[in-house]
Amino acid sequence: MKVTFRCEELVKVLRDIVRVVPSSTNRPVLKHVLIRANQADDRVDLYASSEDMSIRRTLYETIADPPVTIEASGACLLPAKELFEIVKKASGHVTVQANATKTKLVFGKTKYELAGLDPDLFTPYTNENDATTSVVLLAPELHRLLRRTTYATAKGPARPILTGVHLALAASVLQATATDGLRLAGFTVPYQTITGEQRSLTVPAALLDKVALGLPAHDDDEKITLVFGSSSLIVSWDDDSYRTVIRALDGHYPDTSRIIPQNAPYRIELDRQELLDACERVSILSETEHQRAQFEFSREGLILTAISSQYGNARDTVEVKSVSTDRAFTLVCNIHYWITLLRSFEGIEQIEVGLVDANQPFTVKPVGVTGLCLIAPMANTQAVSKETASSESTDERVSA
Repeated sequence: MKVTFRCEELVKVLRDIVRVVPSSTNRPVLKHVLIRANQADDRVDLYASSEDMSIRRTLYETIADPPVTIEASGACLLPAKELFEIVKKASGHVTVQANATKTKLVFGKTKYELAGLDPDLFTPYTNENDATTSVVLLAPELHRLLRRTTYATAKGPARPILTGVHLALAASVLQATATDGLRLAGFTVPYQTITGEQRSLTVPAALLDKVALGLPAHDDDEKITLVFGSSSLIVSWDDDSYRTVIRALDGHYPDTSRIIPQNAPYRIELDRQELLDACERVSILSETEHQRAQFEFSREGLILTAISSQYGNARDTVEVKSVSTDRAFTLVCNIHYWITLLRSFEGIEQIEVGLVDANQPFTVKPVGVTGLCLIAPMANTQAVSKETASSESTDERVSA
């Protein structure tokens, strides 16, 4: 194999795929990148894989200003992190020439000889060959959907199914739901076309975050293809030159609709950025262990208070844009739940808080956008967690 890459193109490709390479594994092959050149098809495929995710990036030898030039077909399997560090130091063009025992990298006056592994040892994680459903949607829509949901998933291994985002295909929309039992985020985005029956998968949030980092989020014309299998999700775009396969989580996702208040009688609208700024200021003195703060809602405004037993207290106020009641509410919440939620609403000007009672979960909706988030006050976190667990148990009994 002998190929010559334009350095900046190779750096971009490697930056995309090394995100998948595990930092620690008992399978050395997963710490490597597979480079496979096919001169007949004018393409070079670069692969990286973990136990649960695989990425392929493809570069084509075009007629004008080619990102890669292929002189001979073949393959090599090189250490991922070391290759990336080498290429970042290069400039101009990088030539990769591989034989049976070693691979040479040459750029300018610099030459490396790398001892890789047998390319046949590398088997990227792929989807199963069974019935699938494909949908096409715009890249910015998918990026917003992931940004507004992945943060709300569980971070610990106690309930593995809650570490994922539940993606479900419904009539004309893709639904995403995430919860850790104490907060919830649920949003939908429209898709343009669908081929196959409606399906759903629960996909690890940590892997979806890696996908989101590579999405062309600011390209309003780029279309993303999602392929739902029985146990995997494929995400591809740019005529399949970007392709990611993710293993879905096993298990039944709970019916979260049972914990969402319907038609909250008390609604308050606030400026999102103003509230976010106030939360970030007050959070400096929130207790590290519980990260709690007090939210006092009234017609006159919202008062945020945090008390640190060691350093003192903080107090801030936020103007209320509109309110549907004269009743005042005082809630004690994890303030960082508010901060991550409000950050995920980037681009939204106003939010609506829907309240039922001071000790019940409340909703937070971006004004003018379909979807909502839910936060349980600290006095009621155990009840909400039990409600979600009860829902999950009920669903499993029904399924059985």
